[in-house]
Amino acid sequence: MYSGVTAILTVGGLVGSLMSDRVVRSEGLAGGIAWTAWINLASALLMAAAPHWIVFALGRFVAGVACGLALAPRVGQIGTLHQLAVVLGICSSQVLGRILTGPNGDKLGGWRWVCAMSGMASIIQIAMTAQPEDFERSRPATSDPEDPEEADRPHAIPRDETAPLIQNSGGGPGTEQLSARDLLSNATLRRPAVLVITLMSLQQLSGVNAVLFYSTPVLQSIYPNAGAGAVSVFITVVNVLMTFPAIVLVDRVGRRPLLLTSSVSMLLMSLLLAYGLDDHLQKLSGFAIVAFIAAFAPGLGPVPWLLVSEMVPHHAVPALSSLALSASWITTGFVGLVFIPLRDALSYPVDPSDPMSAREGEGRVFYVFTVSLAITTLVIMRGVAK
Repeated sequence: MYSGVTAILTVGGLVGSLMSDRVVRSEGLAGGIAWTAWINLASALLMAAAPHWIVFALGRFVAGVACGLALAPRVGQIGTLHQLAVVLGICSSQVLGRILTGPNGDKLGGWRWVCAMSGMASIIQIAMTAQPEDFERSRPATSDPEDPEEADRPHAIPRDETAPLIQNSGGGPGTEQLSARDLLSNATLRRPAVLVITLMSLQQLSGVNAVLFYSTPVLQSIYPNAGAGAVSVFITVVNVLMTFPAIVLVDRVGRRPLLLTSSVSMLLMSLLLAYGLDDHLQKLSGFAIVAFIAAFAPGLGPVPWLLVSEMVPHHAVPALSSLALSASWITTGFVGLVFIPLRDALSYPVDPSDPMSAREGEGRVFYVFTVSLAITTLVIMRGVAK
């Protein structure tokens, strides 16, 4: 039940991302932002007032729709500053959760106020979109050959060599946007497209969301009382701080070195975390889980999003954005749904007669993520140019 309620957010995210193009095209960018805020406000009210877990799960689904609707129009333009905004949001919600529910999470009804705070943020967002002059009321940005920023944007594949002329409805040559089917059927574009989709999937299969979603239950066995919650908050603070180096390094160091450093470091930290949890090594486990997120933030976190717009020509970016975002939502939901059952399947209770008994071998699940990160490293080495 806990895993299902956690994962249903990503189902809503997938639905929202599929809706976003139609909403933004009909309502404009400001209208799309307003829709996001209204939908999120509805989700906050559902969760804050939920009389039953099913209503709470419905609120999580609606919140996911808002997330997908907000994110999808700018996939391909998402960079390190956007990533910084995301991790700041995660960190602030963790801090609010600790304040409003107490260090031990035992303030009765405090979690409802955490949900309500999201609704208050939506009200501010609605008020801001009421001033349309503050927003660009247009469709999502497409390539413009006269735009100097577009002209300077790096591409892994030159447009004049790989962008076939697509016949438009009038029968003449043009450069209309490719559909997802056209993208994957194009022999030249298929390889970079599959690489980006694979990296977006492996980004989520690295275990980062298992840590962000479930850091408290993961650490409770070795950090009793309020310790696990405190480490969870510290993890999100580190996530914010380690995103800043990416802002500076992504264009100076390059995509491939950042990705490789990130994936190899996460692999090593995953091994240490598995060993530390299995042997009840408090300091080692705490260090490993924080360092795991610190390794993710400057590399595997923002860089795959940048590659969406850099690995294919402009007219193929919308199709690749749709495929990459769908892959990301699906794999995020998969990890959220199976992590707790997989952890329990690979471990065993100290007291088999007590379903709430402490468990041994809880770190074994991170060996699975270690294998995934090894695959990620190989994909980066073979597929991403220097």
